[in-house]
Amino acid sequence: MLASLKTPESVVAITALRRLLEELSPTARVALCAHTRPDGDAIGSVAALASALSSAGFSSTLLLADNTAIPQSYQWMSQAPSFITPAQVDPSTTYDLFIALDTPDFARLGEAGRFCRTAKTSVLIDHHPQRSPYTELTIAATDAAATGQLIWELLPELDFSRSAEIATATYVALVSDTGQFAFSNTDEHALGDAAEMVKAGADPATIALQLFGSKPLEAIELDRLILSRIQLVNNGAVVTSWYSQKDLEELGVSSDWTENLIDLIRVAAGTQAAVLLVEGSHGGRVSLRSSGAFDVSDIAAQFGGGGHRAASGITWPDKNASHVEMLAALLPLLPGGNPNDKADVA
Repeated sequence: MLASLKTPESVVAITALRRLLEELSPTARVALCAHTRPDGDAIGSVAALASALSSAGFSSTLLLADNTAIPQSYQWMSQAPSFITPAQVDPSTTYDLFIALDTPDFARLGEAGRFCRTAKTSVLIDHHPQRSPYTELTIAATDAAATGQLIWELLPELDFSRSAEIATATYVALVSDTGQFAFSNTDEHALGDAAEMVKAGADPATIALQLFGSKPLEAIELDRLILSRIQLVNNGAVVTSWYSQKDLEELGVSSDWTENLIDLIRVAAGTQAAVLLVEGSHGGRVSLRSSGAFDVSDIAAQFGGGGHRAASGITWPDKNASHVEMLAALLPLLPGGNPNDKADVA
Protein backbone atom coordinates (compact mmCIF):
# COMPACT_ATOMS: atom_id res chain seq x y z
CA MET A 1 0.00 0.00 0.00
CA LEU A 2 1.12 3.58 -0.67
CA ALA A 3 2.78 5.05 2.38
CA SER A 4 0.45 8.05 2.34
CA LEU A 5 -2.57 5.79 2.78
CA LYS A 6 -1.15 4.45 6.02
CA THR A 7 -1.01 7.78 7.82
CA PRO A 8 -3.54 8.39 10.64
CA GLU A 9 -5.20 11.14 8.58
CA SER A 10 -5.64 8.87 5.57
CA VAL A 11 -6.94 5.98 7.66
CA VAL A 12 -9.59 8.26 9.13
CA ALA A 13 -10.53 9.61 5.69
CA ILE A 14 -10.73 6.14 4.11
CA THR A 15 -12.88 4.89 7.00
CA ALA A 16 -15.18 7.88 6.57
CA LEU A 17 -15.54 7.21 2.84
CA ARG A 18 -16.24 3.52 3.44
CA ARG A 19 -19.00 4.40 5.92
CA LEU A 20 -20.39 6.99 3.54
CA LEU A 21 -20.67 4.39 0.78
CA GLU A 22 -22.10 1.77 3.14
CA GLU A 23 -24.87 4.18 4.13
CA LEU A 24 -25.56 5.26 0.56
CA SER A 25 -28.92 4.26 -0.85
CA PRO A 26 -28.84 2.22 -4.10
CA THR A 27 -31.07 4.93 -5.58
CA ALA A 28 -28.78 7.77 -4.53
CA ARG A 29 -27.60 10.20 -7.18
CA VAL A 30 -23.82 9.95 -7.49
CA ALA A 31 -21.64 12.02 -9.83
CA LEU A 32 -18.01 11.36 -10.68
CA CYS A 33 -15.99 14.09 -12.35
CA ALA A 34 -12.36 14.93 -13.11
CA HIS A 35 -10.72 18.09 -14.43
CA THR A 36 -11.25 20.12 -17.59
CA ARG A 37 -9.38 19.02 -20.72
CA PRO A 38 -9.29 15.46 -19.35
CA ASP A 39 -6.20 13.32 -19.83
CA GLY A 40 -5.69 9.60 -19.34
CA ASP A 41 -5.58 9.83 -15.57
CA ALA A 42 -8.79 11.87 -15.43
CA ILE A 43 -10.72 9.56 -17.76
CA GLY A 44 -9.25 6.37 -16.30
CA SER A 45 -9.93 7.34 -12.70
CA VAL A 46 -13.57 8.23 -13.33
CA ALA A 47 -14.11 5.12 -15.45
CA ALA A 48 -12.54 2.80 -12.87
CA LEU A 49 -14.49 4.16 -9.91
CA ALA A 50 -17.74 4.11 -11.92
CA SER A 51 -17.20 0.43 -12.74
CA ALA A 52 -16.46 -0.37 -9.10
CA LEU A 53 -19.61 1.41 -7.95
CA SER A 54 -21.65 -0.37 -10.61
CA SER A 55 -20.37 -3.77 -9.45
CA ALA A 56 -21.45 -2.83 -5.93
CA GLY A 57 -24.98 -2.00 -7.07
CA PHE A 58 -24.71 1.78 -7.43
CA SER A 59 -25.33 3.79 -10.55
CA SER A 60 -23.32 6.94 -11.15
CA THR A 61 -23.11 9.81 -13.59
CA LEU A 62 -19.76 9.97 -15.39
CA LEU A 63 -19.55 13.71 -15.75
CA LEU A 64 -17.13 15.62 -17.95
CA ALA A 65 -16.01 19.03 -16.71
CA ASP A 66 -16.30 20.58 -20.19
CA ASN A 67 -19.19 20.66 -22.61
CA THR A 68 -17.16 18.67 -25.12
CA ALA A 69 -17.12 14.97 -25.90
CA ILE A 70 -14.68 12.52 -24.37
CA PRO A 71 -11.33 12.79 -26.25
CA GLN A 72 -10.95 10.41 -29.18
CA SER A 73 -7.98 8.62 -27.60
CA TYR A 74 -10.29 7.16 -24.95
CA GLN A 75 -13.43 6.41 -26.94
CA TRP A 76 -12.45 2.73 -27.21
CA MET A 77 -12.85 2.23 -23.46
CA SER A 78 -15.94 0.30 -22.35
CA GLN A 79 -17.09 3.15 -20.09
CA ALA A 80 -16.70 5.83 -22.77
CA PRO A 81 -20.35 5.87 -23.96
CA SER A 82 -21.46 6.65 -20.40
CA PHE A 83 -19.62 9.99 -20.13
CA ILE A 84 -21.89 13.02 -20.43
CA THR A 85 -21.36 16.78 -20.43
CA PRO A 86 -22.73 19.27 -17.86
CA ALA A 87 -25.08 20.60 -20.54
CA GLN A 88 -26.76 17.18 -20.67
CA VAL A 89 -27.66 17.35 -16.97
CA ASP A 90 -30.81 19.08 -15.74
CA PRO A 91 -29.50 22.29 -14.07
CA SER A 92 -31.78 21.67 -11.09
CA THR A 93 -30.19 18.28 -10.35
CA THR A 94 -28.79 17.87 -6.86
CA TYR A 95 -26.45 14.95 -6.34
CA ASP A 96 -26.36 13.06 -3.07
CA LEU A 97 -22.66 12.43 -3.56
CA PHE A 98 -20.20 14.22 -5.83
CA ILE A 99 -16.74 12.67 -6.11
CA ALA A 100 -14.08 14.81 -7.77
CA LEU A 101 -11.02 12.97 -9.04
CA ASP A 102 -7.57 14.19 -10.08
CA THR A 103 -8.70 17.80 -9.61
CA PRO A 104 -6.80 19.73 -6.91
CA ASP A 105 -8.41 23.10 -7.71
CA PHE A 106 -12.14 23.75 -7.79
CA ALA A 107 -11.82 25.95 -10.89
CA ARG A 108 -10.64 22.92 -12.88
CA LEU A 109 -14.05 21.29 -12.45
CA GLY A 110 -15.19 23.79 -15.06
CA GLU A 111 -18.88 23.73 -15.94
CA ALA A 112 -19.42 20.75 -13.61
CA GLY A 113 -18.32 22.76 -10.59
CA ARG A 114 -21.86 23.91 -9.86
CA PHE A 115 -22.93 20.32 -9.22
CA CYS A 116 -20.11 19.89 -6.72
CA ARG A 117 -21.21 23.03 -4.90
CA THR A 118 -24.83 21.91 -4.60
CA ALA A 119 -24.18 18.24 -3.75
CA LYS A 120 -25.26 17.00 -0.32
CA THR A 121 -21.80 15.49 0.18
CA SER A 122 -18.59 16.06 -1.75
CA VAL A 123 -15.36 14.04 -1.81
CA LEU A 124 -12.00 14.57 -3.51
CA ILE A 125 -9.67 11.69 -4.41
CA ASP A 126 -6.40 12.97 -5.83
CA HIS A 127 -2.64 12.57 -6.07
CA HIS A 128 -1.80 16.26 -6.44
CA PRO A 129 -0.58 18.46 -3.57
CA GLN A 130 -3.59 20.03 -1.89
CA ARG A 131 -3.51 23.83 -1.65
CA SER A 132 -7.17 24.86 -1.33
CA PRO A 133 -9.44 21.99 -0.22
CA TYR A 134 -12.97 22.43 -1.55
CA THR A 135 -14.72 19.21 -0.53
CA GLU A 136 -15.95 17.92 2.80
CA LEU A 137 -13.75 14.83 2.61
CA THR A 138 -10.36 14.51 0.90
CA ILE A 139 -8.20 11.45 0.25
CA ALA A 140 -4.88 12.58 -1.16
CA ALA A 141 -1.74 10.59 -1.90
CA THR A 142 1.08 12.60 -3.41
CA ASP A 143 3.26 9.48 -3.52
CA ALA A 144 0.87 7.94 -6.07
CA ALA A 145 2.05 8.29 -9.67
CA ALA A 146 -1.55 8.76 -10.80
CA THR A 147 -4.99 9.14 -9.29
CA GLY A 148 -5.87 5.92 -11.10
CA GLN A 149 -3.18 4.13 -9.09
CA LEU A 150 -4.71 5.60 -5.93
CA ILE A 151 -8.15 4.28 -6.97
CA TRP A 152 -6.62 0.83 -7.58
CA GLU A 153 -5.20 0.76 -4.06
CA LEU A 154 -8.30 2.23 -2.44
CA LEU A 155 -10.81 -0.24 -3.82
CA PRO A 156 -9.93 -3.16 -1.51
CA GLU A 157 -9.99 -0.74 1.45
CA LEU A 158 -13.54 0.20 0.44
CA ASP A 159 -14.52 -3.47 0.10
CA PHE A 160 -14.85 -3.19 -3.69
CA SER A 161 -13.64 -5.87 -6.09
CA ARG A 162 -11.17 -5.16 -8.93
CA SER A 163 -12.30 -6.46 -12.32
CA ALA A 164 -10.53 -6.58 -15.68
CA GLU A 165 -12.53 -3.52 -16.73
CA ILE A 166 -11.28 -1.63 -13.67
CA ALA A 167 -7.73 -2.86 -14.23
CA THR A 168 -7.82 -1.53 -17.78
CA ALA A 169 -9.08 1.89 -16.71
CA THR A 170 -6.52 2.27 -13.91
CA TYR A 171 -3.73 1.10 -16.21
CA VAL A 172 -4.78 3.78 -18.72
CA ALA A 173 -4.47 6.32 -15.92
CA LEU A 174 -1.11 5.04 -14.73
CA VAL A 175 0.57 4.61 -18.12
CA SER A 176 -0.61 8.12 -19.10
CA ASP A 177 0.64 9.96 -16.03
CA THR A 178 4.00 8.18 -15.99
CA GLY A 179 4.65 8.88 -19.67
CA GLN A 180 4.60 5.18 -20.49
CA PHE A 181 6.64 4.52 -17.33
CA ALA A 182 9.39 6.93 -18.40
CA PHE A 183 8.82 9.88 -16.03
CA SER A 184 10.45 10.41 -12.64
CA ASN A 185 7.26 9.35 -10.84
CA THR A 186 7.77 5.78 -12.08
CA ASP A 187 8.88 3.86 -9.00
CA GLU A 188 8.72 0.25 -7.83
CA HIS A 189 5.26 0.84 -6.37
CA ALA A 190 3.89 2.15 -9.66
CA LEU A 191 5.41 -0.76 -11.54
CA GLY A 192 4.13 -3.22 -8.94
CA ASP A 193 0.59 -1.90 -9.21
CA ALA A 194 0.85 -1.95 -13.01
CA ALA A 195 1.83 -5.63 -12.81
CA GLU A 196 -1.22 -6.30 -10.64
CA MET A 197 -3.45 -4.54 -13.15
CA VAL A 198 -2.05 -6.66 -15.97
CA LYS A 199 -2.59 -9.80 -13.92
CA ALA A 200 -6.19 -8.69 -13.35
CA GLY A 201 -6.85 -8.29 -17.09
CA ALA A 202 -5.32 -5.06 -18.42
CA ASP A 203 -3.66 -5.60 -21.82
CA PRO A 204 -0.57 -3.32 -22.08
CA ALA A 205 -0.08 -3.78 -25.84
CA THR A 206 -3.68 -2.97 -26.72
CA ILE A 207 -3.76 0.02 -24.39
CA ALA A 208 -0.47 1.38 -25.75
CA LEU A 209 -1.72 1.05 -29.33
CA GLN A 210 -4.97 2.86 -28.54
CA LEU A 211 -3.33 5.69 -26.58
CA PHE A 212 0.00 6.21 -28.34
CA GLY A 213 0.16 4.10 -31.49
CA SER A 214 -2.32 5.77 -33.80
CA LYS A 215 -3.15 9.35 -34.77
CA PRO A 216 -4.54 11.08 -37.89
CA LEU A 217 -2.24 12.73 -40.41
CA GLU A 218 -3.49 16.16 -39.34
CA ALA A 219 -2.22 15.53 -35.82
CA ILE A 220 1.18 14.49 -37.18
CA GLU A 221 1.28 17.78 -39.12
CA LEU A 222 0.70 19.58 -35.80
CA ASP A 223 3.67 17.68 -34.36
CA ARG A 224 5.78 18.89 -37.28
CA LEU A 225 4.67 22.49 -36.74
CA ILE A 226 5.60 22.41 -33.05
CA LEU A 227 9.01 20.93 -33.82
CA SER A 228 9.59 23.65 -36.43
CA ARG A 229 9.08 26.31 -33.74
CA ILE A 230 11.39 24.79 -31.16
CA GLN A 231 13.88 27.11 -29.42
CA LEU A 232 16.59 26.70 -26.80
CA VAL A 233 16.64 29.64 -24.40
CA ASN A 234 18.17 30.58 -21.03
CA ASN A 235 21.58 29.50 -22.31
CA GLY A 236 20.23 26.14 -23.40
CA ALA A 237 18.63 25.26 -20.06
CA VAL A 238 15.05 25.58 -21.36
CA VAL A 239 13.39 24.30 -24.53
CA THR A 240 10.22 25.98 -25.79
CA SER A 241 7.64 25.85 -28.56
CA TRP A 242 4.09 26.99 -29.16
CA TYR A 243 0.91 26.62 -31.18
CA SER A 244 -2.43 28.39 -31.39
CA GLN A 245 -6.09 27.65 -31.80
CA LYS A 246 -5.77 29.14 -35.26
CA ASP A 247 -3.12 26.50 -36.07
CA LEU A 248 -5.53 23.74 -35.07
CA GLU A 249 -8.24 25.22 -37.28
CA GLU A 250 -5.95 25.61 -40.27
CA LEU A 251 -4.65 22.06 -39.95
CA GLY A 252 -8.12 20.67 -39.29
CA VAL A 253 -6.96 18.85 -36.17
CA SER A 254 -9.05 18.36 -33.04
CA SER A 255 -7.77 19.54 -29.68
CA ASP A 256 -8.18 15.89 -28.62
CA TRP A 257 -4.72 15.31 -30.09
CA THR A 258 -2.90 17.97 -28.04
CA GLU A 259 -2.54 16.10 -24.74
CA ASN A 260 1.08 14.91 -24.98
CA LEU A 261 2.58 17.48 -27.33
CA ILE A 262 5.12 18.73 -24.81
CA ASP A 263 6.76 15.30 -24.93
CA LEU A 264 7.93 16.18 -28.45
CA ILE A 265 10.26 18.87 -27.14
CA ARG A 266 11.09 17.84 -23.57
CA VAL A 267 13.64 15.32 -24.88
CA ALA A 268 16.04 18.06 -26.06
CA ALA A 269 19.47 17.11 -24.73
CA GLY A 270 20.94 19.25 -21.98
CA THR A 271 17.73 21.04 -21.03
CA GLN A 272 16.37 21.20 -17.50
CA ALA A 273 12.84 22.35 -18.32
CA ALA A 274 10.40 22.42 -21.23
CA VAL A 275 7.68 24.99 -21.95
CA LEU A 276 4.83 24.57 -24.43
CA LEU A 277 2.63 27.62 -24.88
CA VAL A 278 -0.84 27.72 -26.40
CA GLU A 279 -2.60 30.80 -27.71
CA GLY A 280 -6.39 30.48 -27.69
CA SER A 281 -9.43 32.62 -28.30
CA HIS A 282 -10.45 32.04 -24.67
CA GLY A 283 -6.98 32.65 -23.25
CA GLY A 284 -3.56 31.06 -23.15
CA ARG A 285 -2.27 27.90 -21.51
CA VAL A 286 1.18 26.71 -20.56
CA SER A 287 2.52 23.20 -20.02
CA LEU A 288 5.70 22.90 -17.97
CA ARG A 289 7.98 19.88 -17.60
CA SER A 290 11.15 19.37 -15.62
CA SER A 291 13.82 16.72 -15.71
CA GLY A 292 13.22 16.39 -11.98
CA ALA A 293 15.83 18.60 -10.34
CA PHE A 294 13.77 21.78 -10.87
CA ASP A 295 10.29 22.18 -9.35
CA VAL A 296 8.00 23.59 -12.06
CA SER A 297 4.97 23.46 -9.75
CA ASP A 298 6.36 26.42 -7.81
CA ILE A 299 6.50 28.44 -11.02
CA ALA A 300 3.01 27.37 -12.05
CA ALA A 301 1.62 28.37 -8.65
CA GLN A 302 2.87 31.94 -9.12
CA PHE A 303 0.50 32.28 -12.09
CA GLY A 304 -2.47 30.47 -10.54
CA GLY A 305 -1.57 27.05 -11.95
CA GLY A 306 -0.55 23.83 -10.30
CA GLY A 307 0.58 20.26 -10.68
CA HIS A 308 3.64 18.29 -9.69
CA ARG A 309 7.34 18.94 -9.32
CA ALA A 310 8.10 17.52 -12.77
CA ALA A 311 4.84 18.35 -14.59
CA SER A 312 2.58 21.36 -14.14
CA GLY A 313 0.24 23.61 -16.07
CA ILE A 314 -1.14 27.13 -16.12
CA THR A 315 -4.29 28.71 -17.47
CA TRP A 316 -2.80 32.12 -18.12
CA PRO A 317 -4.36 34.92 -16.02
CA ASP A 318 -4.29 37.47 -18.86
CA LYS A 319 -6.57 36.01 -21.51
CA ASN A 320 -5.18 38.37 -24.16
CA ALA A 321 -1.51 37.48 -23.62
CA SER A 322 0.45 36.20 -26.62
CA HIS A 323 2.86 33.29 -26.41
CA VAL A 324 5.72 35.83 -26.51
CA GLU A 325 4.32 37.68 -23.49
CA MET A 326 3.71 34.48 -21.53
CA LEU A 327 7.22 33.24 -22.21
CA ALA A 328 8.74 36.61 -21.27
CA ALA A 329 7.13 36.32 -17.84
CA LEU A 330 8.20 32.71 -17.33
CA LEU A 331 11.81 32.56 -18.51
CA PRO A 332 13.40 34.64 -15.73
CA LEU A 333 11.95 32.14 -13.22
CA LEU A 334 13.10 29.00 -15.02
CA PRO A 335 16.54 27.33 -15.01
CA GLY A 336 19.21 29.60 -16.45
CA GLY A 337 17.09 32.70 -15.94
CA ASN A 338 17.63 35.64 -13.60
CA PRO A 339 14.49 36.69 -11.70
CA ASN A 340 15.83 40.25 -11.68
CA ASP A 341 16.20 40.39 -15.44
CA LYS A 342 13.57 40.85 -18.12
CA ALA A 343 13.47 37.81 -20.39
CA ASP A 344 14.84 38.33 -23.89
CA VAL A 345 12.31 36.60 -26.14
CA ALA A 346 12.54 36.74 -29.92
